[in-house]
Parts: sequence; structure tokens; C-alpha cells
Amino acid sequence: MRPAPSPASARLRTAALLVTTVLALTSVLAACSAEPERPDRTTARDTSSPEPSVSTTAPTPPPQQPSRLSGRMGLPNQPVFAVKIDNTALAHPQVGLSKADVVYVEQVEGGVTRLAAIYSSRYPAFVGPVRSARISDIELLKQYGKVGLIYSGSQNRLLDNLQRAPLGLVSFDADNSGYRRASDRSPTYDVVGTFDRLVGRAGKVDRPRKVGYTFGAAPSGGKPAKDVTVSYPGAQVGATWSGQRWLLSMYGVPDRAAEGGRLGPTTLVVQFTDVVPSNYYDVNGANTPMTETVGKGRTLVFRDGQVFKGTWSRAKAGDPTAYTIRGEPAVFAPGQIWVTLIGRDRPVTVR
Repeated sequence: MRPAPSPASARLRTAALLVTTVLALTSVLAACSAEPERPDRTTARDTSSPEPSVSTTAPTPPPQQPSRLSGRMGLPNQPVFAVKIDNTALAHPQVGLSKADVVYVEQVEGGVTRLAAIYSSRYPAFVGPVRSARISDIELLKQYGKVGLIYSGSQNRLLDNLQRAPLGLVSFDADNSGYRRASDRSPTYDVVGTFDRLVGRAGKVDRPRKVGYTFGAAPSGGKPAKDVTVSYPGAQVGATWSGQRWLLSMYGVPDRAAEGGRLGPTTLVVQFTDVVPSNYYDVNGANTPMTETVGKGRTLVFRDGQVFKGTWSRAKAGDPTAYTIRGEPAVFAPGQIWVTLIGRDRPVTVR
């Protein structure tokens, strides 16, 4: 018979048994609470696309370059558009002319003048007052390729010729979208175009090509000139040298732009040519003159406070106009050009 355990030994055995039980119970509970792995369970992942970054920087505008048409800085590869603009007293001040690269002054019925403004390097917000096309425009504009022509209409007999010409026609009479009548202008002289809406109507038109203009420093051989007056049968175009530009006047009145400032090119060309009767007449029965821009003749080129005698020539309508001074290509001052197309026998006064 074994001896009875002492009270101390009994207490130790009880404590050990208690620890063992607690450890075993803890293992069981941990095993029960753990979720077993399942082969058909996939760990969730964020498969959404990341939020695109939003740039707060404005896009860089295209770099400006010298225009082929005027030599001034702009966006030289924009399509070429021509706008017919009235040039009588009630048409002033005209809208958007300061943006044009080249402006032609043409004789129309009654000996007054109308403008054909050529735009490429800079487009205006608005332009006008927009008036009708003439037979002279078809030959004149062919040297620029296919251009968009913004105009208010034409004589009915001329319409077929316009539609056959290489022109993107944007007529107010055919469709007045992009045009409005200005309430502060007299009727007939109140049609103003929103340029960015009108260019979208023209379809595909050409970008600038070389049209015979060379830009740079003034050549030698010029004579000082303070002002010039070009006299049409029913109108006068004047220009006074300001030290930077030839400030224009029409009918002796300073020619101001509706958008502000005085109109004036850096180069003014007087181009003497044949202005002859055409087969067309206006609604009042007055004959429409044809200004011939294919051929050759003499010129006066005004730039930098000087006048240079020269010549012009153009073999066919699709060719550029070649301007020469002393047998060399005429060099124009970079900036806007105005060309006054005038009869060979008309007076021009230079002081």
C-alpha cells in the first residue's frame, strides 16, 4: 500500500492538469474560429481603372511663322479666304479688315471701289459689310488656288461662272447662316459675317501657296514719298506715311477700323492695268467693269516712306503675279499689303 500524497504534491498535480486543459482548449477554439481555405474562393482585387489625371495647363498654341502672303507673323498654313467688302462712304468703318494679309481695291459700277480682302495668317471675329462678287474676282483669285469666297450674292448671269470657278462659295443670298444684319448700319451696308461660322461652310479650300511676294529690307533706288493719292473715276484712295505704315484715307476721310485703330498697310502697290467694259450690268443698268489682272504693266511700290517704280506680269490666271523693281523681284515690307488695281491712264499723285 502506497503512502498518501502530501498536500503540496497534490496541489502541484492539480495546477499542471489545469494548465494542460487550458492549452488544449485554446488550440481547439483557434482551430474552430479559423476559416479553412477553399479552392473556389478568389482574393478580391481592385480592377477599376485609375482616375485619369486632369491637366490644368492650357494647350500650347501653334508657333507663329511668317506668312507667305504678307510676311507678318501668324498661322501661315490656315486655308485662304477672300471676302468682298464695300468701300463706299456708308460702308465705313469696315469690320475685320485689319486682319487681312492682302487687300485689293477694285473699280465697280459708277467708278466707285469695292475690296477683295484675303485672309490666311489671321482670321477676324467678324467681317463686313459683305457685298456681292464681280466678274473681275474670278480671274484675280485664281492665283491663290481654290479659295473660299465670302460674299453677299452676284448678278444672276454671273452665278454660273462663279459656280464653275475654283471657289468655295459662301453666299449670303444662298444661305444666310453665319451672317447677320447689323442694326447700327444702313440697309445694303449692314451684312456682317461671323468668320468662324462662314469658313465652315466653304468646304475644302487651299492653303497658302507662293504668290510672287518677297519680303525683306528695302531695295535701293527708292525716292522719298510722304503721301499718295490714287484717283478712280468715282473715288479716291489716299495713303500717308506715318513712320511705320501707310495710313489710309477714303474720299479724304481717315480710314478707321470698326474694331479700333487706323487702317494702313506696310506696303502699298499701285498696279496699272486695263479696266474695260464687261458683258455684265447691275440692276440699274450700269456696266460692270472688268479689271484685267492677267497681262503686264507698270507699278508703283510704296514702303518705308519711299516709292519704287516697277513692273508686274502674269501669264495666265493660275500663275502668281510677279512684281519687279529694276529687273529684280520686288521686296515688300513684312506686314499687310494693299494693291490698288487702277486703269492705265488714271492719275496717281505722289508727294
